[in-house]
Amino acid sequence: MDEIGVASFGLYLPKATVSNEEIGNEFQIPPDIVLNKQGLKRKHISSSSEMPSDMGFYAANEAIQKFVEAGYSKNDIGALMYIGSQWKDYNLWLISTNLQERLGLRNAYSFDVSAMCAGMVMGLNLAKGMLMANKNIRSVLLVGASKESFIVNPKNRSTSWMDDFADAGVAAIVSRDAKGNKIMESEFLTDGSLSQAALIVPGGAKVPSFRNYCEADRPYIESLISKDEFKKKMEAVSLNNFKKVIEKSVEKSGITMSEVKMVFLNHMKPSFHRSLLDSLGIGPDRSVYLEEYGHSQSADQFIGLNVALEEGKFEKGYIVFAAAGTGYVWGSTVIKWGEK
Repeated sequence: MDEIGVASFGLYLPKATVSNEEIGNEFQIPPDIVLNKQGLKRKHISSSSEMPSDMGFYAANEAIQKFVEAGYSKNDIGALMYIGSQWKDYNLWLISTNLQERLGLRNAYSFDVSAMCAGMVMGLNLAKGMLMANKNIRSVLLVGASKESFIVNPKNRSTSWMDDFADAGVAAIVSRDAKGNKIMESEFLTDGSLSQAALIVPGGAKVPSFRNYCEADRPYIESLISKDEFKKKMEAVSLNNFKKVIEKSVEKSGITMSEVKMVFLNHMKPSFHRSLLDSLGIGPDRSVYLEEYGHSQSADQFIGLNVALEEGKFEKGYIVFAAAGTGYVWGSTVIKWGEK
């Protein structure tokens, strides 16, 4: 039976960073609050000329290079799925087909999907399902990118919690005969009452015109839910929903939480990160906190895994990728990493 797993992955982090002091000055928040309560030492910021397609392209190139070095062929990639931010180079645009052309994937077809910041967690599950359903495809390339630091308005107090939004590219190749890194089971949960928690109003069917709407001639992400209402609702449901999807994905994978070596999460405030790990019975040494990266949308989990591997915190065993995406979706996918 084919073992479907992650054959390779790639990351792109822009060279430029901003510190907690710079973030605090921009958002008019004391730097010690940014550091200690919001959990940000720094974050990566793309240049004005670096597009989401560029960052996705760089990450995908790295993943493909590792894929080929592992004994596969670039021609084994039968599909490309874009799972990153909806804020792309252009509106109403398939970034996946652009990436397919630039990467020279002549044997692949491509499409975009969106689960917001849970994109990679969802994408791993979808890629596995595609390979199980279609024996003619050997491998699926997942690509994500985030340039969302550019669409957070520091003057909008209702969205100041988004000051950790950062930029990055991520890619992973899921293959039906991967040598290790087996994708196990996933679980997802959604709450549509929070569907208006983060969005860009102009440019859609409801408000098609940008004229006389956008400050500084550019759109910003905003919330149509009051900050107090959003905070109250999230405090009531988010930790429980995270816990539910993680525990269910672990149970479906036929293992226990004690067997999970590492849990990789989106960047979130430190107190919530600790509370979630405590609720799962996971010590802080079994996770990576992204205080030097911020929240780079669907790239967070592989950034955390890469840090753990490079720093020797982890080598092999069961890991959990878990994420929450505004809209709202919570998801968790278990991977048996490094073991054949």
